[in-house]
Amino acid sequence: MRYALGAAIAFGTVAVLLQLSGVAPLDGFRILWSGSLGDELNRDFTLQRLTPLLLAGLAVGVALLVGLFNIGAEGQLLVGAAAGAYVGFKFNLPAPWHLIASLAAGSAAGAIWALAPALLKVWRGAHEVITTIMFNYIAIYLTHWLVADVWRSPDTGAPQTPDVKPTAELGAFPGLAETSWGLGIALLAAIALYFLLFRTVWGYEARAVGANREAAEAAGAPYAKRVIAAMLISGGLAGLGGAIEVVGHYRYFFEGFSGGVGFDSIAAALLGAGHPLLIVASSTVFAALQQGAYFLQVERGADEKMAIIVQGVLILYVATLRVKWGKRGD
Repeated sequence: MRYALGAAIAFGTVAVLLQLSGVAPLDGFRILWSGSLGDELNRDFTLQRLTPLLLAGLAVGVALLVGLFNIGAEGQLLVGAAAGAYVGFKFNLPAPWHLIASLAAGSAAGAIWALAPALLKVWRGAHEVITTIMFNYIAIYLTHWLVADVWRSPDTGAPQTPDVKPTAELGAFPGLAETSWGLGIALLAAIALYFLLFRTVWGYEARAVGANREAAEAAGAPYAKRVIAAMLISGGLAGLGGAIEVVGHYRYFFEGFSGGVGFDSIAAALLGAGHPLLIVASSTVFAALQQGAYFLQVERGADEKMAIIVQGVLILYVATLRVKWGKRGD
């Protein structure tokens, strides 16, 4: 019932926005569908959007289940992308080791970027929302300096790195042109994360810490260890998403690289309630909505930012449900 009501609210919001944009709702829905999942080419672009959004959404989701609000997926994705690009263009390694090294570097960079807020949380009690937001700004300006000065490609006037070497490139997913094998990696990560969180003792303790820290500690669950491990996994997933975008899609890192994917992932994780498999569904919805809204803008001139409005409405709906459940004691 909750999901049906959420879908009705989303469709109703889109219909109102279409009407206000001067587009007949039925015509708008047809264009949104064709521009996202109903057309082979646009479906490819939707899946390409989905890959980093899903990994960043999983990053935020695993933190949510441990009781943390990781707002830093944007910064973790950026440093992961920059690290993956550096290994990709700087070193000469044979395939597939070069690709593996680039992805590992991106994931490690994202994990390291999330480590400091985790340590500040368990050692000093610093709120992770504040620290991860601040680390976002550090990542944005650090990567700007790297691509504008230190790693800037001599072959272009734009602030970007050189292209990664062919040995570091991630090939296209079968039957698709824009979507790389990163989509498969992201789906496997969601499945693996589900089993880790819901089928292992570690996952049970982590979720217990998120539900009630005092009760979990009284039962013997190590709070500090679970928080640090969850943030390392969170940052590693976001960094991996950034590295995959570099080696699997753009082939280089540039200023403004993420396009706000790290912030969109917060909405996907909240809508999916932190559950890895539900985040797959919510990320797919948001990726399709964003691609469809872009196509709608091209076709009818409607502002593609309507996708952000719908995301915001859905987050408010989820927040309302959580408040309601909290008052009921469940």
